[in-house]
Amino acid sequence: MATCSLRPSVLCGPGDDTLVPPIHACIAKGETPFIIGDGLNLWDVTYVANIADAHVLAAENLMSSRTAAGEAFFIQNNEPIAFRDFCLAIWAHFGHTPPFEIRIPQRLAYFAGLVSEWLTWLFGTTTTLSRGSVKDACSVRYASGEKAKQILGYEARVGIEDGIRLSCEDYARRLGIKLPAQRYSKKEK
Repeated sequence: MATCSLRPSVLCGPGDDTLVPPIHACIAKGETPFIIGDGLNLWDVTYVANIADAHVLAAENLMSSRTAAGEAFFIQNNEPIAFRDFCLAIWAHFGHTPPFEIRIPQRLAYFAGLVSEWLTWLFGTTTTLSRGSVKDACSVRYASGEKAKQILGYEARVGIEDGIRLSCEDYARRLGIKLPAQRYSKKEK
């Protein structure tokens, strides 16, 4: 039996509990002004329906030409976005703009995360800031998806702007809140 490996990037979409919710939670916690590191690290967040499309394309390939057999493919939207800009886009959908910005060096944030983890353990509380969250906020999550395009014919149908919007709409629905009307899109700025 022929197989291939699909390596999806960070996912967003309906039912997401790991990406949009914690970024949205930063609003209530007053954490949106803080930028850990330079905030320019690229992420290529992929809408979940695009990942499903890639699976279908891989299965079709393996049942016909088999050029994907034994190969590994990075599956993403191929629209890298700075992590800070991704967060700003989510917050904007919920009607929030950080009132100011404070940059925190990555090493200082990592140390603060360590202290926060220790205090959490000591007092039995929870924290947003951890060494892992600092690593996530500062890491690059982008790789070339060219191979998937060439061999599988994969191209994202749902772009990053629509993916963020649909993810935020779904999360707002689950929270039982209505999103404020968007006055303009990125293209109209």
